[in-house]
Amino acid sequence: MNYGNLSDLGQNMMLRRQGAGLKTTLAKLTSELTTGDKQNLTSHVRGDFGPLAGLERSLSRLDGFALGRSDLQLRVSGLQTSLAAMQTTVATFGTDLTAAASLEQPDVLDAKLASASGRMSQVVSFLNTQVSGQFLFSGVATGQAPLVGSEDIMLHINGLAASSTDIADFTNQVNAWFQDVGGGFETLVYGGSDQSQSSIAISEQHKIDLPLKADDQTFRAILRDLAVATAISEGTIAVPQDEKRNALSEVGQGLIASEQALIAMQRDTGVTENLLTEADVAGRVEHGVLDMARSKITGADPYETASALEAVQYQIETLYVLTARTSQLRLSDYLR
Repeated sequence: MNYGNLSDLGQNMMLRRQGAGLKTTLAKLTSELTTGDKQNLTSHVRGDFGPLAGLERSLSRLDGFALGRSDLQLRVSGLQTSLAAMQTTVATFGTDLTAAASLEQPDVLDAKLASASGRMSQVVSFLNTQVSGQFLFSGVATGQAPLVGSEDIMLHINGLAASSTDIADFTNQVNAWFQDVGGGFETLVYGGSDQSQSSIAISEQHKIDLPLKADDQTFRAILRDLAVATAISEGTIAVPQDEKRNALSEVGQGLIASEQALIAMQRDTGVTENLLTEADVAGRVEHGVLDMARSKITGADPYETASALEAVQYQIETLYVLTARTSQLRLSDYLR
């Protein structure tokens, strides 16, 4: 610009106005280079925020699914851990009882039987597992413990023992108490929901079920067998040695059969874990693609920004030279 025809005051005002504009541009470009985002989106998209809003909605949905999957992965991992621990507890005890019952050595059988109460307590504890404050085996009622304590269960079982005529009558009563609809287990022990967790969305396309609840027939059978073994171990019901061996052999075989059901549960839970992992990978990929698309709209090209910033810095230096000649300024005063 030709400043020769301007008065001193006019030149001063013109220089000030250009300096202010360059400083504003410098601040904008510096911010864009630092953050990587355009500072004036309205101008950049020419007022059309539709595509950007659509991308933001999609990214928000993906973030919501990712958060939900993270919680589900913790819960499913907790289920798998509980099932594995339960399998170990049940399998070893079932095998030990079956083997000891086949021998005519009462001391050996009593030694194996001594851990019945502890194993009963362990299984109840596994079924009452919590993750992030949520009970895993309560169905949709995740805030309620699915089972009362093992001591409370045994109080009811001991009551059945007191009214039984013999070991066969006792085992029949215990079986009915655990398995019958509206029986003691359902009314006095199970505190979860009748409804399992189903159709949980993990992405736009996929849903999963978490069907395991503490009132599953497999868990009832395990608790029944352990309750019978505990009652016999504690002498709650008097049993002749031959009948004791037969009863505990049935208990052992029942626990071994339950182990197979637990293995099937672990397999199904593993399938659910894989579905969650696959959905998480797909979600991350989709999020990355959408994030790149958003960046193309909101992002500032670093090369262009750096080039523009260099140009503005050169203009500021040039303007300073002009200003300094007219006002005898120092650079530090000018940039203040």
